[in-house]
Amino acid sequence: MADLNILDYVTIGTAGNATDFGNLTAADKELATANSIVRGLIFSGYNRTQAIDYITIASAGNAADFGDHKSTTYSRKGYCVHNKLYAYYNRNNINSQEKHTIATAANATSFVFTSLGELGNSPTHTTIKGWIAASG
Repeated sequence: MADLNILDYVTIGTAGNATDFGNLTAADKELATANSIVRGLIFSGYNRTQAIDYITIASAGNAADFGDHKSTTYSRKGYCVHNKLYAYYNRNNINSQEKHTIATAANATSFVFTSLGELGNSPTHTTIKGWIAASG
């Protein structure tokens, strides 16, 4: 897989192709993501080891710098679990569990939620989910 910096979006209510949203701050691959209804976070991947980008979901545009990871160690196979307020990020190959407040751009803070160990050979990735509002 090639390194990319492309961000696309799809309007779910209409048929059609993906549309350009913007670009990451730098090209990478094997990224982990998290989101609230307002903001999406894109964590370091295969090549960038410390950077965290963010986007504002409601408006297309390039990603901006959110902050840095606690460790600069190789971040392949990173994964994230999140809710509407916090993102909890870890890298399979090191013990570097982090907590991020999605609404506040800042560097990572340490957080220990479990001893997860190696989850397998496949990194977990998700798309950033948008917000679907009820009409009416």
